[in-house]
Amino acid sequence: MISFLKNKKTNNWLERCLPFVSKSPEMKIRWLIGVFRKGILSQEEITPYIRLLLAEKSGEEQGQLRKAFRELDAEMQYRFLEAADIYDTPKLFALCSNPTLRHAEIALLKKVPPYEKKTQFILDKIFYAIRDHSRGMLEQAAELLIKEGKASANFRDNYSRFQEILQDEEFLLSLYPKARG
Repeated sequence: MISFLKNKKTNNWLERCLPFVSKSPEMKIRWLIGVFRKGILSQEEITPYIRLLLAEKSGEEQGQLRKAFRELDAEMQYRFLEAADIYDTPKLFALCSNPTLRHAEIALLKKVPPYEKKTQFILDKIFYAIRDHSRGMLEQAAELLIKEGKASANFRDNYSRFQEILQDEEFLLSLYPKARG
């Protein structure tokens, strides 16, 4: 059982009366878990709450959020990833302690909004987030999506462009090893 869910009864009145933005990261996650389990809100309605959960915070709050999210079971992490929009997906993926191929698949299946002008930049952030955990996982997930036909029409082009960016980075790092960032 998740440690911060064990003392559920002690602050029940505080959780009911306190607005979402004023809650601690553990309380926010506890509230979102309840919403997911009860099915009160649709995924589109939960998206702004995930954005508020991931809003820039102090280092201590980020640590609490990371700890609380890592204590969630994989199924609940999937639900969080599915409900998050494409802009929050890299941050949420970074919170996963041991992401699986399913985590990467959910992240890669996110649709870029039609009004977005920097689609490649947004997709690169997701690619980098997955690659930061495991380069093999990114390759496996991309191959799986392409093989099963789940990927969007321009996914293959964007992924091959990202692979070229990685090759360029490796080449530049071999020329300038002290330039590692």
